[in-house]
Amino acid sequence: MPEEVKKPIIFDIGKISKAVSKAFEAEHPEFAISDPPDELFKMLEYLPEEFADETEEKYIEALILAAQTSYENGLYQFAYVQYHMLFMTAVYYAILKVSVLHEEELKKALYYLLKDRYADFWKETNTKNGKLYFGSFAVISESDVFMLLRVVGLDNNLLGELQKLVQERNKYAHANGQLQLTSDELFMEALNSYNAKIQRVVDLLKNDLIVFYKKTISEPDFYDPEIRAYLDPDEQIIQEFIKEYSLSRTELNWLRKIRMSDFDGCGGDDEIKTLHGALIHYYRELTQDEYQPFDDPFVLYKYKNNAAEFVERELEISAYECGKEGGEFPVYECPECGEEQLVHDAEKGTYHCFACDKNYTDEDLTFCEKCGSLMQRNEDVPICQNCIENMEKE
Repeated sequence: MPEEVKKPIIFDIGKISKAVSKAFEAEHPEFAISDPPDELFKMLEYLPEEFADETEEKYIEALILAAQTSYENGLYQFAYVQYHMLFMTAVYYAILKVSVLHEEELKKALYYLLKDRYADFWKETNTKNGKLYFGSFAVISESDVFMLLRVVGLDNNLLGELQKLVQERNKYAHANGQLQLTSDELFMEALNSYNAKIQRVVDLLKNDLIVFYKKTISEPDFYDPEIRAYLDPDEQIIQEFIKEYSLSRTELNWLRKIRMSDFDGCGGDDEIKTLHGALIHYYRELTQDEYQPFDDPFVLYKYKNNAAEFVERELEISAYECGKEGGEFPVYECPECGEEQLVHDAEKGTYHCFACDKNYTDEDLTFCEKCGSLMQRNEDVPICQNCIENMEKE
């Protein structure tokens, strides 16, 4: 009979490492591993919110999970290497945007950098559907790829600092049998250095990206509902801009601060403002802890002349429940335009009129002591103009 083949023993490295860590912590509580710091996830703010495909998204998820797992098990050197990969991915996405913002200049820079390898860079094996993607730049030496950022003003000081990061990574990445990064403090120092430098890298794109955004959404092919790709403004801004150009949360934060008035006088300015409002709304939903519907131009536009629906849906106050239980449904007649479209946000102490867009605070308005209607505050006269006129007639 043939000799029985022994099945290989398969180790669950994750369980083993956690078990070892717990045993070590039990004997040495002073070395207990804490929860991952917020800084470990900071790089996600510079990576796309909407990915071109599932493969790219899973790649980012795998890297951040690997870095987190390594950190939680005290394997700082490996967490460092994995975080370096996240950093380089963010750099590649930044260069991908440069290829859109300054297409011809980047092509020239690539030609001088790659020389006889330039043609290979554009081959099918290094692109997706005939277009560059973030991984296209991984074929270039990491120390050299930073030089492409000279197109957007990279100076020698930052270039040297970025190249130094690669040299440091090389020291830790080789299989030399040494664990050289074993301190939480040293790891955090390296982590903060990566986070500070990626901010400086993306800042190089800021002004050009803002100009590009304004130009893009002001083009009829983008804003005109009759011809644009998506009728729904949310879908149009998400699919055709945020996803198309791999926008990160940091970059969206720049764009959402553009004032609506910047689009006054443009052809189709109402549609353009709706799209810009959709981008602002998208950003607000990413940061739910900071979200206030009164601060969201898209939401205010959506409920134009429909204050009651805004209160029902966004403030979650039911007119039926207020009537049934005697509560106050916060929709009033606006002192400015006279329309019953003024909404009160008691939590923030502010008012907004969904008819004339007038804004007030609690300090601006008060209730008439005679009829109870809302009026502009006047310390000398505690009753509204209607009551004064009625009293004069009497």
